[in-house]
Amino acid sequence: MNASSEAIAAYLQAASAFRAEGAPVKAIAAYKKILKVDPKRYEVYRHLGDLNAERGLLSSAVTDYLTLGKFYLKEGKTREALEIYRTIANQDPTNFDARQRVAELCLQQNLHDEAIQVYLQLGRERSAQQRRDEARDAYLAVLRIDPGNPEAEQFIRMLSEAPPDSQRSAPSDSARGPATTKGQDSPNLLAEAARRMNEGQYAGAEAILTQLLSQEPGNPEVCQLLAKLHLKRGDLAVALNEYRFLAGAAMRAQDYELAESLIGEYLIVDPACVALLELRGEIHEKKGNGEAAAIQYGKALDVLLVHPEPGMPTLPAARYAKIKMLAPASPLVSRFTPVFEPTQPTQSTQAVTDRQVTEHQSQPTQIVPPQPAIKPSLTDAPKEQKRASSATTKTAAESDKPEKPLEQDYETHYTLGVAYKDMGLLEEAIEELSLAAKGTECALDASIMLAACLKDQGTNRAAISCLEQALADPRCKGEKAVSVRYELGILYEAEGRFDRAIRILETIPTFQDVPKRIEWMKTNGQSTHPSSTNPRQGSSEPVAAAASGKSKPAGDQPDRKKRRISYL
Repeated sequence: MNASSEAIAAYLQAASAFRAEGAPVKAIAAYKKILKVDPKRYEVYRHLGDLNAERGLLSSAVTDYLTLGKFYLKEGKTREALEIYRTIANQDPTNFDARQRVAELCLQQNLHDEAIQVYLQLGRERSAQQRRDEARDAYLAVLRIDPGNPEAEQFIRMLSEAPPDSQRSAPSDSARGPATTKGQDSPNLLAEAARRMNEGQYAGAEAILTQLLSQEPGNPEVCQLLAKLHLKRGDLAVALNEYRFLAGAAMRAQDYELAESLIGEYLIVDPACVALLELRGEIHEKKGNGEAAAIQYGKALDVLLVHPEPGMPTLPAARYAKIKMLAPASPLVSRFTPVFEPTQPTQSTQAVTDRQVTEHQSQPTQIVPPQPAIKPSLTDAPKEQKRASSATTKTAAESDKPEKPLEQDYETHYTLGVAYKDMGLLEEAIEELSLAAKGTECALDASIMLAACLKDQGTNRAAISCLEQALADPRCKGEKAVSVRYELGILYEAEGRFDRAIRILETIPTFQDVPKRIEWMKTNGQSTHPSSTNPRQGSSEPVAAAASGKSKPAGDQPDRKKRRISYL
């Protein structure tokens, strides 16, 4: 138990360091290892949800938040559950179930005003979608809290007075007269509400708009004017939710002009609203204008750098990466590069974190088979941790699946696999990299990195197969091909296949210690390997460097203490 607690503490520290360094995938890998050690660490799901939200994986973020929210409800922690469901509603305004849960939890916390606002907004939106039964339930909930609420009263009265089939069928001739009259009166009432709003008579304008909504639930003109009223009155929290919903509905209808107009209207009052700046960026993305989208994301990033989102430290780095992807030649990239890509980044935090994880994980637990007394090293400790983790969590291995199986996000599999390898978790790394190797774009790098993991695991033949497959890829050329040939020659030599080793190494005769290896194999092919060129001590650095697009200069010795790689 003590070893598990120390392991969890080390993983938590590692995850925090990864988040601070802008490496969300590594942080996710560390948090998932915590859940494997102790599945009841539900607070980890909050971190996973935040990280997935920062990376734009909304469905994964909602799943993580829901897991934590349900746990809080089961434990009777209503206040904590309310905070989680508010987060879901803010991240995904179209999640009506989460918003309904927010209203219910507000009632339990005696937050009646907030509950009324949530129910009213749900009623309007459900009515606009012609989901009258659900709208009625929302308005009835309002009346249970505030029996005299005029909007809810008028909506319920309208439903009770309407014929049973009037909600679905066209009105009869006898009913068209009054309906037409109401329709003719609506423009006059809208104009009167707008006049009162412009004169600062907000209460009177709101009463008129509420009456109109009760007669024509979901009328977009009325909803837009009501949102504008809340904005002018200074109810920014209410107005923001309304504008996000209205702009989102316009985007779903591909009415980008209306969506931009609504967003611009709100940003005049609150120009530093990150949510709507990013929503405007999404509009430009959908229209295929990457440079305009990058400008909006740049404005959001300026705000985030001054006022970071609580609990989301890697969000600015994610937005910078998006700007760089959308408009690599934009001046914004050069402006933000010194912030996110300093010329001499420090490695101290990363090194300390890795060393702490290694030290904690190298301690044996009660269920690890006895091992010979060997002094642990920074290279061997991750392997010991991997065996312990494998023995204790074998049944949970299948649950650690990628977040987007339907989209086959091979790049995510590759990045997560490299993160696992970096932490010494070879089994998990092999699982992720094997999935990544099935893709197209990252298949070559995934095969190379997979070979490095298999070699570290001692399965040389499988590693040889991966490198042979990588070498056959037409994209494997230049420095990458040199590194792959070198590592393949080392593996052939280790397996005693000297003819093949000599043939492959002779294609790179001046690389590192290749001349010595060729000379030794030609003269002493069946003798004991000299210690200076023992192939079983060959470093995986050339392969790792090949996968990251870099190679070590000839003559450099691999650093056995710090086997770090760059994969981004």
